[in-house]
Amino acid sequence: MSAAGRPTGAVPRRSPAREHTGTRDPRAGRYARDIVRLHERLSYRRLPVEMTGEPLSVVEDPHGALVTVTGRDSQFPARYLKGMLGFRLAQYLRLNWISADAVHRAAAFHEPLPRPRAVENIHTVTLCTRTGKIRGYVGLACSADPENLPLDCAGRIPFPTEAAHGVDLLGRYAGPGLGTHQAYEFKRFLRDQTMPRGEQYLRVPWHLILGMGEAVLGLGEAVRIVLGDAKEHVALRHLRLVGFDLHVVEGTSPALAESDPMAPIYRQTVVAKPFVAPVPTDVVWYQRVVRSYLDGTSDLASWQAVITTLAARSRRTAHRRPAQEGARG
Repeated sequence: MSAAGRPTGAVPRRSPAREHTGTRDPRAGRYARDIVRLHERLSYRRLPVEMTGEPLSVVEDPHGALVTVTGRDSQFPARYLKGMLGFRLAQYLRLNWISADAVHRAAAFHEPLPRPRAVENIHTVTLCTRTGKIRGYVGLACSADPENLPLDCAGRIPFPTEAAHGVDLLGRYAGPGLGTHQAYEFKRFLRDQTMPRGEQYLRVPWHLILGMGEAVLGLGEAVRIVLGDAKEHVALRHLRLVGFDLHVVEGTSPALAESDPMAPIYRQTVVAKPFVAPVPTDVVWYQRVVRSYLDGTSDLASWQAVITTLAARSRRTAHRRPAQEGARG
């Protein structure tokens, strides 16, 4: 922390400290609480109109008092990008999924800013239109490869999920015209932990899935594969409901180095499973169902009816889908 008592930077990608991050200095606990309170006070009311260029997606929802915008790294002014990365950090501190000790040592108030790369990350953020507060976030993280390499290239840089779980998720989809710059990692599917349960609470995950899905659809061939790790009854459920034919790898033992600020995320009782899937060819159908319910034009009368409709379509599509030719385990 600076002499003035303000946080001064972003948490490092790899902390140099080697001690076990589970032992928390009382100062780290106080710092973590300060960071959480800081981000609870921030408002992003003007974010949708201050983005550079047209957003990849905008989902307006007057019924839920929510608006969701999706854009690339470069489309968000620096202060808003830091704010979104700060929201991610604050939520992970609340959930004990990031080391408070590492955050305190780095005097961090947001996750690391993206490094310049050949392709950009994609961010979807849901805001409350009454307060301007962030209510949800999900990201699609790009490949670190400087060049667009074949998915089965031995020299490609593994995505973080692959490194943590010790698996190759992309090789099974290798084929002509498909490279690592068209693969994105699904990350930080988060709803504000302070939200009271209610209609807005229920709408936020669907806003995130819809915003992300519409952006992916608009980008066409630029996004072909989605991978990541998630829990069975959270993100995996939502992705299946909007048509993703997930290949899930069971039985992995994910871990990060003790020096990694994110090491606590793999010390939970229920551990996320690695998955990969091509972008569904019929994703637009699922988006229309969700969007029509959010904007009040749907014939469906409840979220349960929406989920039932999506699940029925997903099951029918799975039965008709041919086996992936040439797939490798």
